[in-house]
Amino acid sequence: MGKYIIEKALNNNVLVANYYDKEVILVGKGIGFGKKQGEEINTDLIEKVYLLESENDKNKYKQLLDGTNDEVFSIVLEVVNGIDKQLGGSVSEKTLISLTDHMLFAIKRIKEGIHVHNPFLKETELLYPREYQIAEKAVKALNEKLNLQFIESEAGFIALHIHSAEVNHSIHDIHNIKAIIQKAIIIIEEGLEVDINKNSINYSRFVRHLHFAIQRVLADERIPDATNIETLLKAQYPLCYNISVKIVKMMQTQLKKPVYQSELAYLTMHIQHFNNNL
Repeated sequence: MGKYIIEKALNNNVLVANYYDKEVILVGKGIGFGKKQGEEINTDLIEKVYLLESENDKNKYKQLLDGTNDEVFSIVLEVVNGIDKQLGGSVSEKTLISLTDHMLFAIKRIKEGIHVHNPFLKETELLYPREYQIAEKAVKALNEKLNLQFIESEAGFIALHIHSAEVNHSIHDIHNIKAIIQKAIIIIEEGLEVDINKNSINYSRFVRHLHFAIQRVLADERIPDATNIETLLKAQYPLCYNISVKIVKMMQTQLKKPVYQSELAYLTMHIQHFNNNL
């Protein structure tokens, strides 16, 4: 095994090191205690190694490190490492950088008194409950370690980064899914002339259904044909059916992919549940 040589100790638990002429980030309890530049690291203390191989990753990381107080940077890395442990070690180098970048910028915003509203907070909590719980712990740790007061919205933003790490989707793709869900809700509210209760069981079921429908479209999967049911629903619930058609057209525009006709029947049934509660 090669040697890890210290380049910079950020704190007792986070180091920047050199490994075969490659820059790595090492995380481990007590790994940096009393250590100085040029010393070799005891590999028994290493809990996680992040290897920055691409030039883009190296440059991005260097910009983050150079533009941030070492103590703040190391605390953020410790929080990210806590997330990694809860995910079973699945946080990649790219996720490390994106999460670190997001948290550092969020810390800067909070210190400047700027709070950002998260329009997808409820949907994020419903769709990704595990990721959301992990994100809540991360926000709590940041608040305690840095004496900050992050609002609830921040847990939603971090949860999306965590989900992105797990499913290997870009943050842009995940935001696009949330935007489609939000647009669908607006179409329903305008069509039914109602304000939907975001805490209702019908809302939770619809959001989950639409999320999986979007995933099916992206994966080119189709659900069983529902022509007979669709014909019946179209005749019995014309308003809800027409709203479903609008949602499907919007999905096709946003996803730039065809949406199978069979999705209409299931959307109509969910929308009718909202209509029943009027």
